Amino acid sequence: LFPYTTLFRSGAQSIPVVPSLTMGKSTKFTAEEAKVRLFRRIFVSYNDFKQAADISSHILSEKLHGDYPERNRHLLQALNCAMIIAYARPFSSNAGAETMLSELPHRFLNGFSSEERGLHDVVMKDRNEVLAHSDCAAWNLRLSVIRFPDPAMLAPLHHDTTAPLKAEPTRMFNGMAIKLMEAAFAERAVLEKELVDVLPTLSLEDGCVSGDERAMHYGGWTTNENLNE
Repeated sequence: LFPYTTLFRSGAQSIPVVPSLTMGKSTKFTAEEAKVRLFRRIFVSYNDFKQAADISSHILSEKLHGDYPERNRHLLQALNCAMIIAYARPFSSNAGAETMLSELPHRFLNGFSSEERGLHDVVMKDRNEVLAHSDCAAWNLRLSVIRFPDPAMLAPLHHDTTAPLKAEPTRMFNGMAIKLMEAAFAERAVLEKELVDVLPTLSLEDGCVSGDERAMHYGGWTTNENLNE
């Protein structure tokens, strides 16, 4: 059984361990293309981590864990789900079209302590098994029937898959999201200097964006597209 589940989650039972996510599917790009794709991922990831940090800060500042689950049960469960979904987006690969973002590199977790890495694994499992999807093993649904007195009554037993993180893990989660924000911002600053010359130019006079085919492609613009369209 996975010890972090009962350690971190409010009123939750433990769920079985499953293999960790595989990160970094290999696709052939030039070094410059790979750098542009990473820049896009980092730009979007910063905002995902900010959303996770903002939501967890709100949970803590409003003390929503107080008297849970008698009070604020639905609100806390909803916000817990939202912050974990936001946090997990950068670590979830979007397979498919060329425009889809790749996963954030594993090295962004290097600044985490062992406790933070453990919580990271928990929230990724929660995202993949009970929040964004419904995994049968995570639910551990067991069916039985109470046959006395009549009439017979179904008695389903299952794990509490909606249980939010406890207050202290939420505080740790908030710190993790802020760390990742700072790491994403620092790397964005480095890549921005390296890529500024290969991206298209925005005219402040008429709102038009211009550049060669490669620049427009890297910027995500179509030829002659402008901000007024």
